[in-house]
This record gives sequence, structure tokens and C-alpha cells, in this order.
Amino acid sequence: MPTSTMTSRRRLRSAVLAGCLAAATLSGTGIAAAEGNPTIPYDTDHDSWESPHKCADQSEEFRFRFYFNSNYGGSWVNIGHNLSDLASLSIGGSGGGYVALSYCDKGKGAGQRVANNSASAYNWYRGYCATVHYNSGYRGATDRIYPNNGMNLSATYNNNKSINFDAC
Repeated sequence: MPTSTMTSRRRLRSAVLAGCLAAATLSGTGIAAAEGNPTIPYDTDHDSWESPHKCADQSEEFRFRFYFNSNYGGSWVNIGHNLSDLASLSIGGSGGGYVALSYCDKGKGAGQRVANNSASAYNWYRGYCATVHYNSGYRGATDRIYPNNGMNLSATYNNNKSINFDAC
């Protein structure tokens, strides 16, 4: 009987260890097929305003991040698609309305508006470039951020009102 119990425990430990190793491998590398497409048009910006992805530490669907401070510091927010006006997101629904996108509650700048308040950004999308615009409606001076790259914003430093993505 003790041998049977020990064998069962070994099998259970092996299965748990294998599961943990598989989970660690997947979380470190991500799953390319699950990556969202930031160029898909949306009728409203509701998902950017209320989605749990906007404040997730890591997201396959929201793979662009604005930071409140330079050098990827302070509070941040994840972006998952084109946004014509960061200060006025259309939330849709029966009541409609507009809200400003705000930084997540994680560090300096938490709760502040993202529009005209970003110092750096990072783009984790593969195959999609992000263009940050000085004005709403994708106009004005720009900072272009290539796939798997980031930068301290220069032309749009603390003057960022819209963002759009394109294949590059």
C-alpha cells in the first residue's frame, strides 16, 4: 500500500511540475496567434475605457502603452486600437456619452488624463506601427513607434491627443 501511495504522489508531483513549466513557458513567450489587430475599426471606444485589458500588466489584445513619465515610468494605460481623441472617448450604449481616457492606478500620474499627459510609450505589437499625433483626429506633429520598440515622446511629449496603427 505505501508503494502505491508513493507512486501516486510522484505522478501528481510530475503532473503539477509539468503544468507549471508549461504555464511559465507560455507566459514568457506569449501566443502569437492570440495577438489582437489594432487596425480593426470599432463603432465606439467603450472597450478602451472599460476593458480590463487597459490596466492589465500584460495583454495580447492591448499591446501599446502610454506612460505618464519619461523612460517608461509612472502610471500607464494599454491601448488596443485607433483612438481619434484621447480626451473624448465615445462610450456608446443607450445613454451614449464621452469620457477622457485616464491612466491606471499604478504609480505617479494615476487617474490623470492620458491626452496631453504622456511622456513615453511602448509598442509590443508585431507587424503594426503606432503613430501618436499631437492633435485629435490623427493630425499634427507625430511620433512613430515601430513594432517591439518604445521611446520618450519628442514631437508629442505631453501633447498627445490621438493614436492610430498601421501594418509596417
